[in-house]
Amino acid sequence: MMFKPTLVAISIALSLGLVGCNSDNDNVDASGKQPIVNPDIDMGANPAIAFDDMDLTRYVNPFIGTGELGNTYPGATTPHGMVQLSPNNGSNGWEYISGYFYKDARMVGFSHTHLSGAGAGDLNDILVMPINTRSDYMLNEGSASLNVEASTFQHKNESATAGYYTVLLDSYDIKAELTASDRVGVHRYTFPQDEKSELIVNLGFKLNWDYSADSYFKWDKENNRLLGHRFSDGWAPSQKEFFIMEFDQPIKNIRFAYYDKDGKEYVDAPAGTTEIGGEIRGKHQYARAYVEFDTAQSELVVEAKLALSNVEIGENGESGASLNMTEVAGKDFDQVRKDATAKWEKELAKIKVEGDHEYKQTFYSALYHSLLGQTIHSDLDGRYRAVTRGRGAYPNGEFDNPILHDPVLIADANNDGVGDYTRYDTFSLWDTYRSVQPLSSIIEPDRLADVVLSFLSFAELKDESGNVVGRLPEWTFKGNETGMMMGMHSTPIIADVLTKGSLEKRMIDLGFSERERQDIKERLIDAMIKDGREDSAVDSIKEYVTKGYKSAKLREGEGDLWAHSPFESSWTASYSLEYAYNDWCIAQAIKAVRGDKVPEYQEFADRSNNWKAQFDFGGA
Repeated sequence: MMFKPTLVAISIALSLGLVGCNSDNDNVDASGKQPIVNPDIDMGANPAIAFDDMDLTRYVNPFIGTGELGNTYPGATTPHGMVQLSPNNGSNGWEYISGYFYKDARMVGFSHTHLSGAGAGDLNDILVMPINTRSDYMLNEGSASLNVEASTFQHKNESATAGYYTVLLDSYDIKAELTASDRVGVHRYTFPQDEKSELIVNLGFKLNWDYSADSYFKWDKENNRLLGHRFSDGWAPSQKEFFIMEFDQPIKNIRFAYYDKDGKEYVDAPAGTTEIGGEIRGKHQYARAYVEFDTAQSELVVEAKLALSNVEIGENGESGASLNMTEVAGKDFDQVRKDATAKWEKELAKIKVEGDHEYKQTFYSALYHSLLGQTIHSDLDGRYRAVTRGRGAYPNGEFDNPILHDPVLIADANNDGVGDYTRYDTFSLWDTYRSVQPLSSIIEPDRLADVVLSFLSFAELKDESGNVVGRLPEWTFKGNETGMMMGMHSTPIIADVLTKGSLEKRMIDLGFSERERQDIKERLIDAMIKDGREDSAVDSIKEYVTKGYKSAKLREGEGDLWAHSPFESSWTASYSLEYAYNDWCIAQAIKAVRGDKVPEYQEFADRSNNWKAQFDFGGA
């Protein structure tokens, strides 16, 4: 597709991303040493990335949206990748929801999962920080358990483009570089000569609503690698990340540390420890590994690959993180980076625009940001971990109980026991159903079809007794339904792929029979109808179905503090309008699959007129 720089194209670009400020100031004081936490900044202050075969990615500026409240991250990822390998400043708060705030000049490492553009904080799992003896700078923002090694940095020594990030850590004179495949984060650190150089792998690092519930390490000496997991509660009330970390340089030693709650400090595990973990809240909750490399005689470049899985660690490249590591088998950092660049070029090239460099940067940076959600949730074999228990790490907050493990399922839409589609998650649907998914339906219809099949897997989720406990997604990530926002905004997306035929095409490509394809469509209709009925788990749906609207009620006391309103909810009109639109979408989906003669079509078509209850048509 080709667009000229019209108001229409500009509005599309601005709807998908945020534009930064304009100033030439950096993030340190005149001495060049002391960090300024709140300087005037310029997203264009970062030097350009020079890289072969870059066409459209040259216009992507990942720093756009990191400066004020855009809450984006600048790190390395692939389109819709499971891994988002990005820097962390180390502070909590609204500005740090993505882990990184451009006005900060401190850094505590690079973690492997991040949310882009969200309004609530979570993730930032498995923090990696390179250090040596040149600094003892520590940062503590919030509690003693967050006491972490840190460094200052300057934006003039920081750069990023799609799939690549680099920065010089001034306190240690260590150059850090990041890239990624879909399921593997790849690090490269250039250590100067120093008597002791280490990579800290921190499983206790936490931000905002997230906290580490359990961690585990194992040093696999024979294979020069580190294995482990981090389980956490928070906005995602049950999150499990398993990992394998491989190194291209020999490990000299690994020392482990854990947080002593009584002493309120980190202490070293006994010398010779090769495994640390536990299934009760305690010293293993905030475990760290200090991976040492030999830099006593000369500079050393270390490449590390960290594969994620929410299923298991796995082994022999057959399952879990071990299987996902095969994405980068035999590839060095530069090759993984080239592959990531190629993936971004392919996606960005689906829309061509004409205009000057600034216009193209605005557009392609916005298009880039639109491709950071709807992230891969399944492993290479199609398996993924569902969440059926609510807070699944520890039941009812009782930390002396064993950890509960939710079921591992497979992305199997036609129920033949074999994985077929890619399972996605990170659905902020109230925020995106008007913009991101309609765009996806045009430039990546097969992926959007897989997104809808993923919706179905959420809706059909069963508990241990075989009872259906799921619903269509509202705001989900890492398998968790957060209940954030309002509406049933899976419905317009399902209606879109059904009426446009893109789901049908995808299912044919997957080899589904005509009977299987019709069955999947019927199951989607059933899921929408179930959520739209008054006995569903959808917020306020019973009142809406009964009255045709959600009423505004005065609250006794202070009222709705979120909106400084005297009412129990300030969103009553929004609920009613959103649900009326959802009713129309359900009706259109039913019409596409079952026709307009069935009673359920008329039920939801009639209900879609409930928007009229918000207006006084007889008023002056």
